[in-house]
Amino acid sequence: MEDIVAGAIKPKTEKQKMLDGELFCTPNFELARLHARAQKMVQEFNGLPAFDFKGRAALLDRLLHRVGQGASIEPPFFVDYGFNVSIGRNSYINLNCIMIDGNTITIGDGVMLSPSVQLLTTEHPVTKAPRIEEVDGAVRCYARASPIRIEDHVWLGAGTIVLPGVSIGKYSVIGAGSIVTKSIPEGVLAVGSPCKVLRELSGA
Repeated sequence: MEDIVAGAIKPKTEKQKMLDGELFCTPNFELARLHARAQKMVQEFNGLPAFDFKGRAALLDRLLHRVGQGASIEPPFFVDYGFNVSIGRNSYINLNCIMIDGNTITIGDGVMLSPSVQLLTTEHPVTKAPRIEEVDGAVRCYARASPIRIEDHVWLGAGTIVLPGVSIGKYSVIGAGSIVTKSIPEGVLAVGSPCKVLRELSGA
């Protein structure tokens, strides 16, 4: 789609397409620059001394869209761009978590992410067209990104993978090693690949 600016038609940038959930071209100079900026800060964050809590907090405030009071992230931590990630109050992100934030990743209050959780907003089309396009001998790749939402007091077990467009309702628990392909309601225990609801949680 296109925007109309001052009477003229202005094509969307690849970043705008990415944030709007449309197919976007990657690599792209603007996105590559934003990615490189984030990777520099990620490298600094992961290299800080263990007890430099102030240094970690300062970097995360620059890297991520929002970090709530009392939230904590253990290094190593990996993120694609950073500016699409919001983390609520008193949430805990354990080591080796990966967030591919082509679109928004919203984490509520009191959320616990166990080691090696992956939150992946970006996917590629399955078929060759439109995933890959050849123009004048050069190959262009296309992707699409959809938001992920983790609501308050969710617990994701170790190695959980959450795919694009998924929401997980508050108080729900996802078992270790699960691949969450569809949204999960609130107050349930869900496990497996693909992840399925096992039962409701009493007191949730």
